[in-house]
Amino acid sequence: MKYKQKDIVEVNFLFPDGSLKMHPAIIISNNELQEDEFGLVYLVLITSNLELNQKYSYPLKNEMILSHSFAKPSVVKCQIIAGYTERDIMRRLGSIKQKYFDEIVDKVIESVF
Repeated sequence: MKYKQKDIVEVNFLFPDGSLKMHPAIIISNNELQEDEFGLVYLVLITSNLELNQKYSYPLKNEMILSHSFAKPSVVKCQIIAGYTERDIMRRLGSIKQKYFDEIVDKVIESVF
């Protein structure tokens, strides 16, 4: 398994309107799912578009991240989740610290369920 839960990766993200754009994203699915389902991972989008649907956003600060920093202020769009496989991931950028990952998962649950 090349990638793990909490990793920040870069993927060509498919948006609801059918467009594709390279974006960072956080792997939110657990590692067991990835092993059992041949590399399937669920990702939540990271963007620097701070205006769109703010109530579903979780603000990211560089001190929340290991081994990476964002040049622009960024947020996690907790309502934008997609499934990908390992082969769809372009590269690993870093990872999110556990405390903030837990808060993001709570926000995803609140936003989607």
